[in-house]
Amino acid sequence: MFEVRKRLKIKKFQSQVCVRTASTSLPHTMPCRNEEIMVLLPSFNDSFPSSKTPEEICSVLQAVTSPPKLRLFQPCNEEFIGKVTPSRFRVVSNISYRNSFLPCIHGSIHPAGNGSEIKIKMRLHPAVAVFCSIWLGFMAFFFLCGLLFAFADGFLQALPLLGPSLGMFTFAQVLIRLGFLIPARKARQRLRELLG
Repeated sequence: MFEVRKRLKIKKFQSQVCVRTASTSLPHTMPCRNEEIMVLLPSFNDSFPSSKTPEEICSVLQAVTSPPKLRLFQPCNEEFIGKVTPSRFRVVSNISYRNSFLPCIHGSIHPAGNGSEIKIKMRLHPAVAVFCSIWLGFMAFFFLCGLLFAFADGFLQALPLLGPSLGMFTFAQVLIRLGFLIPARKARQRLRELLG
């Protein structure tokens, strides 16, 4: 009986060691990490390793990025528009259509061994984010007022206030997220192809 318990303790200790070893080696084996943040306004975080040095990454990005000033005076064929340095970059995708919800891409480049680690944050333009927050805030306010009317006077009496406010809020959320997430995922995939 004592020998059986001793063997069980040894196996339990070996399994704990394996779990700890796996957990400590996990960050080195995972190739990338991304996170979509969905509260009121969409945003996107991503990080992935690269075999290129920061200087090589800067050269690759500069080859496909046009400075913002040139965009005003002549057509731009590059994939991105913005500024690139060996330590960070701030760009937007160069698209042929109008999209107010196009994500602004903020990236930082960190040396890691023989390569680099790239961290990316995608956000709405600050002016667009303020406008959307005000728009969504008004719709949420009118919807809450409609709920108060529904409790006080009945659902049918509050329907003219509840319906439009809920519809406008839903329409705004769909419009913002589609306008942001579709180009954000395309830009993330393209950046990984270029810099990975």
